[in-house]
Formats: sequence, C-alpha cells, structure tokens
Amino acid sequence: MTAFRYQHHRLPQQSRLVSTLPFLAVGLLLLCGGSGANSIGNVNPESLVWEARTEFPGGGRHHPITFANATHGFVLSGSIPDGSYTSDLWVYEAATDSWTDLSGTDSAFPGLPRSFGYGVAATSDCLNTKAYVGFGGGDDRARFADWWEFDMSTHNWKQLADFPGEGRKHPSMNFLEPIGEIHVGLGDGVSGNYKDYYSYNIENDEWKQLDDFPSRERHHPFYFAIGTESYVGLGHSSGSDPYIERDWYRYDALGGTWNQEEDFASYALGMLDAGGVTDVSRNSAPVTTEARVAGTQFSVAAGSCTTSDKTLGFVLSGDGDNHSTMETGEFHVFDPSDDNSIWHALPPHPGPSRWAPGSFVLQGSRQAYFLAGYDREQGILFSDLWTIDLQPLFDEDAASGKGFNENSESSSASGKGFNENSESSSASGKGFNENSESSSALPFGNIRDIVALIVAISSLALVL
Repeated sequence: MTAFRYQHHRLPQQSRLVSTLPFLAVGLLLLCGGSGANSIGNVNPESLVWEARTEFPGGGRHHPITFANATHGFVLSGSIPDGSYTSDLWVYEAATDSWTDLSGTDSAFPGLPRSFGYGVAATSDCLNTKAYVGFGGGDDRARFADWWEFDMSTHNWKQLADFPGEGRKHPSMNFLEPIGEIHVGLGDGVSGNYKDYYSYNIENDEWKQLDDFPSRERHHPFYFAIGTESYVGLGHSSGSDPYIERDWYRYDALGGTWNQEEDFASYALGMLDAGGVTDVSRNSAPVTTEARVAGTQFSVAAGSCTTSDKTLGFVLSGDGDNHSTMETGEFHVFDPSDDNSIWHALPPHPGPSRWAPGSFVLQGSRQAYFLAGYDREQGILFSDLWTIDLQPLFDEDAASGKGFNENSESSSASGKGFNENSESSSASGKGFNENSESSSALPFGNIRDIVALIVAISSLALVL
C-alpha cells in the first residue's frame, strides 16, 4: 500500500520555541493521523471477504423471514420454485455450520403458510432471546396482520396482539432496542401501497399509530434501526417517474418526528478530509446513486452483547432502478455518526444482485449471513449461504490497513446454480474504484494543511 514519507528539516536554533517545532510537527501529524484511524472511510475493502457456508437444505426460495440469536440463525417460510407459500422453520448453528429442520417438531410455526413476511430480533442484547415475526401474503390473496413472538432458546411460540392496520406484504420493520419498541409501516395490501407507520410496545403488547411516512407510499423499502431512530426509504412507490425511489428518512422515536436525510448516494472507501472525516465535497463522485428495491438489510453494533455507541446500517442486494437485476450484489454501509451521514460501497456478494433474499446477524457479533433470493438474470432461486465478517468496519487496526492478508479470497463453493468460479475481491458494485487503498498515512491534502500550520507557527516564532 502507498505511504507518504515525511522529511523534517532542521531549523536554526533561534529560540527555545523554534527548537521545539519538529516535535510539534510530529505531534500534529500523529494527532491528525490518528483521528481517522478507525473511520469507515479508512477501511481497506479487501479486508471484507465473502465466504461460503453449508447450503440451506430447505431449497431455493425468495422472501424468507430471517433472524438470529448469538449462536443460531433462523429461516422461516418464503416462496419456493412452484410458487407455493411455506411455513417451514429451520435453524442454522454457526459453530458447526449445520442446519436442523424444526418444522415437524413442537417448535413448528403455528401460523399460516406465507411469503413476503418479516421478522426482527435484538442485535446487540444477547440476553434477549425473543424474535418477532408476522405479516406477508398467503393463499387466496390473504394479507396477514398477525404478530408472533418466538423464543429462540426454548423454541416456543406465542401469539401477540394483531397489527391494527390493514394486513400487508413487505412492510418496513425496525427493532429499537433501547426503548423496547418495534416500528412497522409502509408495505402493500388490498388497498395498494401504504405510508402509515406504527409502534409496537413489547412490554405492554400494544400498538400505537405514529405520524405517516412523509413521502410517497411504497412497498419493499430498505430499513434498519440505529439506537432510538428508525431509518426507512428507497423501495417501490405508487409513483410513475420514478417508481423506484432513492429518498431516505429518519424517524426520531424520542422526539416523534420524521427527518429527511440526503438521497441515497454511496461513495468509495478511503475518502477522508483533514480531520479524518469523510469529505464528499473534496473527493470523487459517488460510486452509485441508483434507486433500489427488494433487497435485504440489517444493523450491526460495535459492542459485544452490550449497548454500543457505534452502530452501522447496511443494505444488500435487491433490484435496481428498473426493478431488475443489478450487475453485482451491491452492498452499502450507512454511518450516521459521520457529519454527512454518508453511505460507503462495500464488496458485493458473489454474482449479480438478487430479488428478495434474506439475511441475519448473530447477536453481539459483526458476523452477517446472506442467503436465498431470486436471480432474474439466470432465473434461479438460490439456496446458498454466504457470510462476511464486518469487524474491519469497527476495528482500528483493520481500518488503518494493518495485518491484512492481501491474497485472501472467498470460497468458490456456492448454492444451487451458482457460478462456482466466482471470487470476492476489492472491487465492489458498479463503478467501484478498484484501485482505492487505505493507509495509515495521511492523505496529501492533510499533510499540506498541517505543513501550512507549521510554517505559520515558525514564522511567528522567528518574529518573536
């Protein structure tokens, strides 16, 4: 990786202050260089590698309901190749890379077969063993408003208070862990697309209607929760130009207000300004601004089974702005702590993008899993399982490029019908800068700014 070399020239010993300037310079360089060391903008994309795991034995499908605890992932229902709705329940054990079918046991899902439903579970609180699932579509054009609790330790089901709005397919669903609420809204049903928005209080088993989503009604949006805020946007709206959206909104649960964020635009990694913060204005154009729909999403916290002060949101795969396949399985991370609340492009999952896949993240970890979905280009419903370790996005050493194995590749094994020769690489989605590198060294603009500061201080010292 490229590194800048710094040369410190001796200054005449005109005063005690002047003699200390080289040390001041080094201190300034270290201070400013360290400020962005663990920023997402410094992460080497080659440190993020997709690896294949044991194929899902339930067969190819789209719209599976997915969630996880600290050790196991769960896959429920979805649509299979003949178009049938399902209610089978499977559990994946990460430690042994193995699957178990719970469908014929006392743990079987007691609800009706379905697809287009969703589920959520805590991401950072490993003591919270409960998942919450519901909604979707079923036989005879049914649109469900049922709501269920599943204990991932005992495998027991409990039916909860029904959703008070109209039954619907593919709504948004966010778990706001700090306040024990789940936000559900948007989606589509017998009345078309919706924009209503509700909060479910877990402790009281009660629903409450909130202010409507402040843009066009839509279904299959992208969404995730970060702390006490719900992020929702993109998706398939009732409009015609566009009908695939790229707008993005944040609901503040404590203030009860909607706020519009910048429209979706994702930038390459390695874009830091003099303060170690991503600076869009001083760098290249975004990798992509393409509207999108029907992918999968999740949030990941830095802490291990504890409350974290850093949580990132992710959107993965799906269809592009023409509701068709994108060239790659695009993967993007959203950092709300950045001054610009910026998106960054990450290495895509192998192969082209997929419509309606599933994903889960093991509680208290940075290990994300991706499975299933429909490849419109090849006409394949996938049953493969892939995983990626997102720790480099939270780790200071990885962010600075230390200790990275530049020859690492993902496994070539895949699910049914997948291109067995595919590899992951530093290249990401369409238009990704394949030559971007991270380095512990400062960007040139940073050096220039610091040198200018040193020169100014030197001049003042000479005058004194």
